[in-house]
Amino acid sequence: MTRRHQITIDGQCFLAHHGELLLDAALSNGVNLPHDCRAGHCGTCCVRLVAGEVSGGAGSEAGIVHACQCRIVDDVVIEKKQPSGARTVGGVLSSLRPLSPEVIEVGIRTQRALPYHAGQYVQVRFNGYPSRPFSITHPLHGDASGASIWFHVRRMSNGLVTSSLGKRIKPGHRVTLSGPYGSAHFRPNLNGRLLLVATNTGFAPIWSIAVAALRENPARMMMIIAGGRALGSLYMAPALLRLASFPNVHVVPVCSTLEAPISAVQPGRPTDYLPRLLRSDVIYACGAPEMVGSVKAIAAAAGVTCHADPFLPTADGASAQSGLSRTFGWLALNRFRNPRELPMEAASLADARVRSHYRPQSA
Repeated sequence: MTRRHQITIDGQCFLAHHGELLLDAALSNGVNLPHDCRAGHCGTCCVRLVAGEVSGGAGSEAGIVHACQCRIVDDVVIEKKQPSGARTVGGVLSSLRPLSPEVIEVGIRTQRALPYHAGQYVQVRFNGYPSRPFSITHPLHGDASGASIWFHVRRMSNGLVTSSLGKRIKPGHRVTLSGPYGSAHFRPNLNGRLLLVATNTGFAPIWSIAVAALRENPARMMMIIAGGRALGSLYMAPALLRLASFPNVHVVPVCSTLEAPISAVQPGRPTDYLPRLLRSDVIYACGAPEMVGSVKAIAAAAGVTCHADPFLPTADGASAQSGLSRTFGWLALNRFRNPRELPMEAASLADARVRSHYRPQSA
């Protein structure tokens, strides 16, 4: 006969089977636990373990567990974490800007503020379409406006929502945003080195985190590893130029397949270029699930804090190769350092505005 254990969540008690997922047990007994990804990444279902023990699902802080991942093996007392501050706001699609043949920058002007931490995501529902989760980011060109929220979206040829962007979904389309969600967000007031790893549109939250970190401390030691399958996947070249203007920031573009060698772009995978880890390092990894899993494993083995958010891999855009080759040629020529030595367009992106103008929206 299956053993049963008593579970207490904020004073509500119920019985659950040995080995049952905590989230499933709570929901089936009428206890509402907020949840989203069910994969242990977003952090929405994290709770505090007050007494007893569970198997697996450890969070990034001591005593915190992912309810969707931990299994019941004992009587436990649980406290829900404080509300995330998620809300729903209306808005309108204000801009669509192609960044590559596959990726489009989406700007949404909101009716009221939607506070968030750099690196979080929201559920975006265009009127007449199902909602989709997109990470909030910083504009790739220029500076953020307090009235708008920005996303990098990969256009899927068979996607119900993304394939309609610019066709049935045009500027002026009504939008509803719900959130923010996700625990892989920027934590301020840390002195350690920041290691940011992204593949494809996983760069959206990484770019937001990098800008927020430099705004807090322009002298912060930081390494950004941006990867993709081919050169066309590296749509974020303008942002890399901007970040590379800081002498304390090291930028490493990586491609797993390169048709022709480019001195500024390294061959291989992002994990090939992680430095020797220090206990004081903090890692953020966003992108393909396989890459995110590898980074988390490397960080865990070294005892290093890692905040991670997996994305689906992005397809390559071959037609973008020639312009990106020129951009990365500039990066190689100028060694990612002095913005005054960059071509005029790149220098304008690399000025000090990134240090002072980025402000996450607040209530």
